[in-house]
Amino acid sequence: MPGLNKELWVPGIIENPIPDTSFVSASVDMSEYVEANKIHLAEAGIEPEVFENYFEGNEEPLPFQKITDIPNEVVLKTYSSAQTRHRDLQDVELQYKKKDSIIGRHRTSLGKNIGKRAAHAWTTGVSDDFNKLLKLGDGDSVIDAIVDLEAFFSSLDKTENLNLCLSPELKARIRKEDKVLYKDMMMADKGDVFLGFKIWHYSQNPLFTAAGAKKPFGAEKEAGDKRCSFVWASDEVFRCFGDTEMYENLRDSGLQADTLSFAQRALVGKIRANSPKYLGTIV
Repeated sequence: MPGLNKELWVPGIIENPIPDTSFVSASVDMSEYVEANKIHLAEAGIEPEVFENYFEGNEEPLPFQKITDIPNEVVLKTYSSAQTRHRDLQDVELQYKKKDSIIGRHRTSLGKNIGKRAAHAWTTGVSDDFNKLLKLGDGDSVIDAIVDLEAFFSSLDKTENLNLCLSPELKARIRKEDKVLYKDMMMADKGDVFLGFKIWHYSQNPLFTAAGAKKPFGAEKEAGDKRCSFVWASDEVFRCFGDTEMYENLRDSGLQADTLSFAQRALVGKIRANSPKYLGTIV
């Protein structure tokens, strides 16, 4: 029995895997650098030192400094959607709206999976010279915390390409603090910046314990846990996509139906995997 025409199904998954309305779109798309479902990430080495009037009273040659990039080859993950059960997929294949509806549900599910993983990967759980974790008390100002993060990144001369993804809980606190600012944030056009950040919204931001520790990916929410809001720089994080495969089983004798699933090769992460910069978290 001939199978389904993959050329009619797979492009629906490949095209626009991440909508522009998703915070994941605020990253570097490195799909063009994927080869055989692998990506070669070169983490930038140190910057060379700069000298003022070096040759005034000095005949020695300029010193050498190694600025070699750090190579890092990463294999893309495989994300598989669960099988869905259908009647007569070969007939559905010829019905655009029904076929598009089935594809859309798989694409949406795969996209949500990428969103959760990007949020976890781009959220810092520590404070250091280039990243900031702010732990708020119940009475602390969320707006003040956002201002403090903007000041922190400004002290590092990082004032562009900054994003803030708000959790529903912190959005509610902002609304109570400043209803006018909250309304402006909610009605903002794409690209508008508030308090130094482009604002995004997401309900599945990473969880932190009551003590302020970041929980592992996929952990269940427990009493005292809070969803964070997080900051990242678009030019410091990435997304990429590789092959997409479709798997169909037509006229299964046990189910007396057809089944369908998709497998998408993809990866999200930090470009400076070993020494990330310009991440912030508010808990």
